[in-house]
Amino acid sequence: MNKVFVIIGPPASGKTSIANRLASYGIPEMVSHTTRQPREGEINGESYYFVSKEEFAKMDLIERVNYSGQYYGLSKQEVLKKVKEQPLSIVVVERTGLEQLKKLLGERLESIYIMIDDTTIIDRMLNRGQSNETIQRRLEYAQKNGEFNHWQLTDYVVKNTKTIDSAVRQVMAIMGLSVPAVEQ
Repeated sequence: MNKVFVIIGPPASGKTSIANRLASYGIPEMVSHTTRQPREGEINGESYYFVSKEEFAKMDLIERVNYSGQYYGLSKQEVLKKVKEQPLSIVVVERTGLEQLKKLLGERLESIYIMIDDTTIIDRMLNRGQSNETIQRRLEYAQKNGEFNHWQLTDYVVKNTKTIDSAVRQVMAIMGLSVPAVEQ
């Protein structure tokens, strides 16, 4: 049975970095759609599918999220394609996406919450060059939406308080995989 591993967590918890590292090891990642402009180094179809707001509004999506006027979502077509073609795949979503994926995939889904402390979140956001206003807005959004308590909805919890390598090893162990020898 093909499996989907869903990764969720609060802002700056490292969920996207972990997913990107797993993808670099050849684990297929589901790609979400967004209406925002690509950032430096992002590639359409790999980082995100970059679409207009008009295109986004017409899509059959598992999840729709609005951050500061930009939309993000995972298409049902992307999910079904990956589940059919890949023995395992990964995806980063929010709570609503997790709930919808559980309904759609049932036993084929396992979920992982990336836990992190508040100080590390703020440090990471500052290191990304985010303003105090942006950090405050993102943390308020996360608090309002209960993102710090979503661990209760998942099958596993990974503490990402040390290095990204440690968190990646924990996630790979959950997936029943080992880290490539060059990384150990």
